[in-house]
Amino acid sequence: MVKRFQFIRKNRKRKNLTIEQLAEKADVSIDLVARLERGEREDVSISKLESILHALDLELGDVFKHSKLDKKSDEFVRKFLKLDAETREKYTDIFLSIIDLKNE
Repeated sequence: MVKRFQFIRKNRKRKNLTIEQLAEKADVSIDLVARLERGEREDVSISKLESILHALDLELGDVFKHSKLDKKSDEFVRKFLKLDAETREKYTDIFLSIIDLKNE
């Protein structure tokens, strides 16, 4: 079970939103929000995650405040999140290609 996104529930409740209301506000499925909150899913697109976070008045960087990363990973995430959206998307494609090559 993945606990990375369970903080979404706490923030949703803080804003007095139901799962259904948050899903509608973020324009994502109810199932996605529910599974993220329960820690049953972590394979969410950045755009959907940003929509959920925006609906909760949070930022993408807030996800990593709730995750334990080693020092190098933490530095990478901090620098990556400072990039503009277009550059982040390009780098993401590159990194995923590299990971896919390694897994072949």
